[in-house]
Amino acid sequence: MKTLKLTVVAATLFSTALLGMTTYAAEEETVAPEEPAAVNKDVSRKAQFVLEPGSDDNGPVDPIVPIKPPTNQKGNLTIDAVSNFDFGTKKIDKITSTYDAVLSDGEVLGAQVTDVRGTGAGWNLTAKISAFENADKTRILKGAEVTIPTGKVSTNSIDDSKPAVAQALTLNEKAETVFSAAKESGMGTWANEFEGLGEKVQLKVPTGNYADTYTAEITWSLADAPK
Repeated sequence: MKTLKLTVVAATLFSTALLGMTTYAAEEETVAPEEPAAVNKDVSRKAQFVLEPGSDDNGPVDPIVPIKPPTNQKGNLTIDAVSNFDFGTKKIDKITSTYDAVLSDGEVLGAQVTDVRGTGAGWNLTAKISAFENADKTRILKGAEVTIPTGKVSTNSIDDSKPAVAQALTLNEKAETVFSAAKESGMGTWANEFEGLGEKVQLKVPTGNYADTYTAEITWSLADAPK
């Protein structure tokens, strides 16, 4: 420690027997030292991580909402789950009637897609429907239409600012888009809850059809690019 000493002269006048004598006292003052300048000793290093595309043989992905049944598809671009539609048993009406899909407890109607390619290429999920036919294919349910409303979209993706998009659709024999992701969007897992915004999956049936049990086949297709 460096100490700086200063000598200060203080004068005090005494009127004593030793008249005319002046006494001086010296005082010492210590000044705090300056702090040393900081020395920069920062060092930079790197952290590296390589993220590769998902494997082509990736196992099935569990639904992020309870959409059933699962498809058990494998790969880095998959339809994970998509619903069957059951419109129940109804009596023939005198007018065209519309029926809501029937749900079991806890069931959610929808479709889920997972994209772990890591390319941001986008994707497009379409659906088409065959005619409603009876078991021996001798009758069809004439004029029947199935409609899917614009659904509620949810995801487990970190980037939900670039979402997949749900679309309303009346199914027909031509494949039409139900759920899609534009370029640079739709990465991760995305679910479309068809009835998540309050509207219903519905079947419209005109009057004038035969009483029978009718079944249609809905084909879902996932393309590896936007529409």
